[in-house]
Amino acid sequence: MACKDCQTIRRPENGPGTLFLAPFLSHTHQTLAKRLAEQGLMVDVPAPGVLGVPVSEQGIQSLGDLLTRLMSEAEVEGCRAVFLPRGEGFGIAQLMQTQPLSTLLSRLSSDWLMDMIDDERLSFHYQPIVHIDRPAEPFAYEALMRGQMPDGTVVYPGKLLAQAKASELTFHLDRAARINAIRQAVGHGLSTPVFINFNPTTIYEPSFCLQTTVKEAEKVGVDPGQFVFEVVESEHVGDVPHLLRIINYYREKGFRVALDDLGAGYASLNLLAQLKPDFVKFDRELVSGVHEDSFKQKVLGKLVEMARDLGIQTIAEGVEHIAEWQWLQGSGVNYVQGYLFAKPATPPPMPVHPR
Repeated sequence: MACKDCQTIRRPENGPGTLFLAPFLSHTHQTLAKRLAEQGLMVDVPAPGVLGVPVSEQGIQSLGDLLTRLMSEAEVEGCRAVFLPRGEGFGIAQLMQTQPLSTLLSRLSSDWLMDMIDDERLSFHYQPIVHIDRPAEPFAYEALMRGQMPDGTVVYPGKLLAQAKASELTFHLDRAARINAIRQAVGHGLSTPVFINFNPTTIYEPSFCLQTTVKEAEKVGVDPGQFVFEVVESEHVGDVPHLLRIINYYREKGFRVALDDLGAGYASLNLLAQLKPDFVKFDRELVSGVHEDSFKQKVLGKLVEMARDLGIQTIAEGVEHIAEWQWLQGSGVNYVQGYLFAKPATPPPMPVHPR
């Protein structure tokens, strides 16, 4: 049984009613109560440390604008908040609805993102990953997410991910991206491996949170081994045992796994031996200019050696210059990816041989 919370976005209620605020510091509580009163708002104190601020039919947004002017950014992030419609009293049932005030306000301005996720207006551009010595031959493609507004305007990943993080919609976006990446790759008729990014912090319980991903692969009727789930932001992973449970679940279902950005930090390096992914990608900062940087050459050489000893295939990403590719040809790297061979596009482009 799939988790309904992963599939349904809870839209915020919005006036009239009461916005209950619980600032982290008593000083903030006292100062905020005074400043709101000075603005002519009838502030209630329903419990010690809690403020009840009336919200008119116009909604929370104007009140939110006022609160962000009266409080520092840290105070907004540290303040717990919940909005209750008029006539609804606060009780234990509302405990799960409380959230940082910053998140509540961000979600109020995220209708465009929630609509995009619900309507599945996500598309993918594909960048080929090529054999190190046969650059015109695609080994695989990485699916790179794009959002689309109703008028056709493209929204790039940076904006999508930042808004999703601020409004706690990351796991909804990540889930929708995984499903649509599988569906669209099959729609393009790709027979090569397809790399799909995922953020492990968005997955709480693999058997629930990943069930729709597994079902999508079954629905389109392809070998799950064609899909390689790529761990992004690996340097930020704190709960390695949990990540390992996710990786093991993917593998049990027949998928393969890649570790992104190796060389970006010590954490990702430690993960290499613990997770033993099928593929590892070397961080573009390590690859950039490697042909003229002896330090990068030594680091990359050791990483390639370590991966080879563990039976892991290697990919150097961010290759943009012929000299970088030429040096990598003698490094032992298996595959390369970058603008030198093709930019991301849809439909999936064929790579070109650098001349």
